[in-house]
Amino acid sequence: MQAARYNYYEILELTSGAPQHEVTAAYERARSTYSGDNPAIYTIFSEQEARELLVMIEEAYQILGNKILRNIYDQRLLSGRASLNDLTYNSIVEASKQLFPETKTEKKEAAYTKDPAFEKEISSQENWTGEFLKKVREYKQISVERMSEITKINSWYVTAIERVEPANLPAVVFVRGYVVQIARALNLDDKKVADSYMKIFKNSLGK
Repeated sequence: MQAARYNYYEILELTSGAPQHEVTAAYERARSTYSGDNPAIYTIFSEQEARELLVMIEEAYQILGNKILRNIYDQRLLSGRASLNDLTYNSIVEASKQLFPETKTEKKEAAYTKDPAFEKEISSQENWTGEFLKKVREYKQISVERMSEITKINSWYVTAIERVEPANLPAVVFVRGYVVQIARALNLDDKKVADSYMKIFKNSLGK
């Protein structure tokens, strides 16, 4: 069972040689099958089991849908020598950070003309909506693609976070992690931003 938990190809019902477009198609198919919107799922699994399956599906897509992470995962999986811990989502992401550490330039703010009035608005902001996150990103001249490169978050998710589109985002626990990474990339108070954003996000879910 533990071995299957970290075989992301089996989770998405793919072969190890599947092209990237098939990964996305398999992910969308799996998410649709095991989502709460499909009442038939609860005739097979409990609500908690269904949620755990969705988490596994999201992890699988985050790894296999990212070429860098997939390459690291493949090297470990196909070697046949990796431990289960070496195949976990966190282990793969950490390995990518070691292979591609941020440079000093990347850690600095992007070059942009500062607007004192907007800087003051940012520092005093309490209501961190997706729209305001987008406003800050554009103000700091960071494109969606660049944000994806910096945070290793799929650009599709970056856009969905800014639009607050739960249907296009993974489980809540992943969303918070993504918001934290985006806030850090924008040199914001990540806890303050994430706490505020997640209240709005959960309201959109009716929670």
